[in-house]
Amino acid sequence: MRAGTLGLALLAGLGLHDAARAQVWERLAGRWQGTGEVGGMAATPVLAFAPALGGRAHRLSFDNRMRGADGRERPFAAEAVYLCEGAACRGHWYDTRGAILPLATREEADALVVDWGDAGKERGRTTYRLQDDGVLDVTDEVLGQDGRWKVFGRSRLTRAAD
Repeated sequence: MRAGTLGLALLAGLGLHDAARAQVWERLAGRWQGTGEVGGMAATPVLAFAPALGGRAHRLSFDNRMRGADGRERPFAAEAVYLCEGAACRGHWYDTRGAILPLATREEADALVVDWGDAGKERGRTTYRLQDDGVLDVTDEVLGQDGRWKVFGRSRLTRAAD
């Protein structure tokens, strides 16, 4: 009887985890815009999360206008697709630098964390943390050669009208 109860509890837990994963993506769905700083430059990011592939995946479209101290604008854009199976989402990121990076997500209590890249290229993580006031805080970090995580970007975004 105990093993059966444990099995049901595990299955229920998996279902809740899938539901929690879906809820994270639902909360992020839509278009966001804001301001921040990336690599020491003022940044104006716009991003959009949307369901894809019949609900089995999620797409991120990202556009960022950065302005250096010299006043020159440096545009940057990317697309990512996250395919979700069970509790795990993985995918790839494609950007205007020509980079193609593998992605894997994990969830924290109030955030979606995306681990990106690999040891052979660049390795980093982006944390999307939705605050109680509806603000989306985005933190970008890269793993340095010294093994330490270094923040290279922070942005605060709000939901934009579609």
